[in-house]
Amino acid sequence: MGELRKVAVPHQLFLLRHGETEWNREGRIQGQMDSALTAQGRDQALRQGHTLGRLRNDLGDHQVLCSPLGRAQQTARRALGNDSFLTEKRLSEIGCGKWEGTCHEDRLVTDPDLAPYLSEDFDIYVNAPGGEGLDRLSNRLVAFLETLEAPTIIFSHKIALVVMRALLSGSELSSNLAPPQGSILEINNGVSRYHV
Repeated sequence: MGELRKVAVPHQLFLLRHGETEWNREGRIQGQMDSALTAQGRDQALRQGHTLGRLRNDLGDHQVLCSPLGRAQQTARRALGNDSFLTEKRLSEIGCGKWEGTCHEDRLVTDPDLAPYLSEDFDIYVNAPGGEGLDRLSNRLVAFLETLEAPTIIFSHKIALVVMRALLSGSELSSNLAPPQGSILEINNGVSRYHV
């Protein structure tokens, strides 16, 4: 899938993917559209909150930033309780153009020359007709990462986090870089580790 240039951030970053949503369960592309968290997604957010409580004790001064999309906001509110966070537009999921809200069967009908050849989520999202694409997504995430001046907790989305993780680690792009829903991925000087 290719490699992105590495972006050095000299602070601990904690990447949190939003909890499971109704559209995740149905296999629909959300992109910059939205659907509500499922009961499982709400539980995942609460578990993130318990783990964050432990991690934040040793973190010192830090900031908490969240995508403006509803599923990320719902996750952050459940995970953080009464603690506040700032909304950061550049943490939104990749825009998926006319494929937002669609499932695989829909795409096979509307785009039979493209859809059958894209099997991984990453490929589907970055190649969506009329979508944002990888270059624009990576440019906005580079611009975001270059502004960070303190340890940061980030609530975001699958493909945005795949690209962010590749930028921070210098890894080759792959769907395998996606943190599981409800997980917390720490990246410190390009080294990643999960917290449960």
